[in-house]
Amino acid sequence: MRSLRAPMSVLTKLRLLLIGHEDLLGVVFWAALVGVCGALASVGFREGIRGLETLFTGRAAGLVEAAGLLPWWHRMLVPFGGGLLAGLVLHLAGRALASSKPVDYMEAVLLTDGRIGFRATLMNSLSSLLSISSGGSIGREGPMVQLSAMLGSKLGVLARAPVPRLRLMVACGGAAGIAAAYNAPISGALFMSEIVLGSIAMESFGPLVVASVTANATIHRFLGFGPVYDVPHVVFSSNWELAFFAVLGVLLGHLAPPFLALLDFAKARFVGLRLPLYLQLGLGGLMVGVISIWVPEVWGNGYSVVNRILHGEILGLWLLAVLVAKVASTSATVGSGGVGGVFTPTLFIGAAIGALFGDVLHSLMPGLVASPTAYALIGMGGYLAATTHAPLTSILMIFEMTADYDIVLPLMLSCVMAHYTAKVYRRGESIYHAALNRTISSGQHDDWRLRTVDTLVKPAATIARGTTLQQMFKQLPRRATECVYVLDDGEIVGSLDPRKLLRRLKQGQMDGLTRVEDVAEPVTSTLTPEMPLCTALDAFLREQAMVLPVTPGQWHNTLLGEVSRQDLLLAIQDRLTYSK
Repeated sequence: MRSLRAPMSVLTKLRLLLIGHEDLLGVVFWAALVGVCGALASVGFREGIRGLETLFTGRAAGLVEAAGLLPWWHRMLVPFGGGLLAGLVLHLAGRALASSKPVDYMEAVLLTDGRIGFRATLMNSLSSLLSISSGGSIGREGPMVQLSAMLGSKLGVLARAPVPRLRLMVACGGAAGIAAAYNAPISGALFMSEIVLGSIAMESFGPLVVASVTANATIHRFLGFGPVYDVPHVVFSSNWELAFFAVLGVLLGHLAPPFLALLDFAKARFVGLRLPLYLQLGLGGLMVGVISIWVPEVWGNGYSVVNRILHGEILGLWLLAVLVAKVASTSATVGSGGVGGVFTPTLFIGAAIGALFGDVLHSLMPGLVASPTAYALIGMGGYLAATTHAPLTSILMIFEMTADYDIVLPLMLSCVMAHYTAKVYRRGESIYHAALNRTISSGQHDDWRLRTVDTLVKPAATIARGTTLQQMFKQLPRRATECVYVLDDGEIVGSLDPRKLLRRLKQGQMDGLTRVEDVAEPVTSTLTPEMPLCTALDAFLREQAMVLPVTPGQWHNTLLGEVSRQDLLLAIQDRLTYSK
């Protein structure tokens, strides 16, 4: 029989080299796959908006430009018709689709085991497509993130991932969606860590980074999409100008809570009308259409308008009018139940407030302060920090979009000041408060959280007693394997570390004809399905192991599977993060 020391193929060498890194490879592979799928979903959604824009307006130009070219009555009817259709989709979906699975990715992570309804997500995305492409004042990043998170959930189910890893894959999808939407991979990963998962432990943050980077590379480097905002380089006058940016942060912190309260008020008033959903969204669209008769800049997510603000093309009283109109339009669209994100409208409002603040300073002290563009950029970050209560994410997002290190100091100062000021209002609630705390109001907020290792058990690599080492390496699964268990009629005889055995074989310390039971090490510690997480963690720490076998009980040695340390740490992180 041929010895294992015979020449091996390149694929065999690579496979054996990866032995012992099963968890790392698995997490990285699936996170990268989620990133690619999330990027493709984002591209598909963008192109869908572009096609429907042409259908609604008859023009292939951007929404704001198209709105400016339409007659007033057409400009008013397009958002109304789009709102009716969007509401009709939600109305029919609510009747036809009855599912216990959540649609919102935050609910899937916080309230359930990470499973997201497929058909309901598609229907919500279709409704969002109709709202956004017809001029609804709402962001496209919300459905893009939701689609990416749903694909992460489906891939996790396909991979038979345990609950903690499935939830992590949903978060990876969300991070990929944000990275694809804003060309901000660091911010995408940090947003999911800071706001949704509530932790930046490497067990979760590492995969989020992989998904974000993969999504960003796919959409911008391979598919050729450019940055969302055309950000000019800004120059700051002097260090003492930092005081003005601190004042801007305080101002933004005071203005953000009233905006959030206005959104809540609009939602309550629309619900109080007790209209069918399609009429409710139609009314919201009609309000946007009426406002756009005089201010067409309120149509859509406002990317083009923000670019004009950043280049100083909109200033003075007209910018103030655009700001007020945008706040009213966003309240109408969000309040009526339109499906979409508020991330982009928040950046719009922050840019407008910052530009107005900078314009006033520049008028009072020309030559002594930076241009209004600098204050618009800082305003975007500060207002985002004030509404999300995620200052670190806000700082990194604006920095990634500008790639300008000079902006970091005033940006950090303004974001932190805005965050602390806004925390004083509304009991410190952020724009995501409702989604993040729906678990508590539902009374089910602790049902899904793992207490035992039962759902963490996954299949283990096994080999029958009497098998030679050469036969074992031929029979190893194609995936990388941390540990192989030697069985005799289902009972554990011992365990093998393929890396150590491979090293000894290469050094000639043993022969490929050696039987596995002769070199197997005794299993000194096992887990049981009902074992608490903390008890299992003690076993991992005591054994310094990456995986441990699971048996029915102390006096039974039948192998049920194994539990990885990665999955156990994710489960414990969940309980520590969301315990009340």
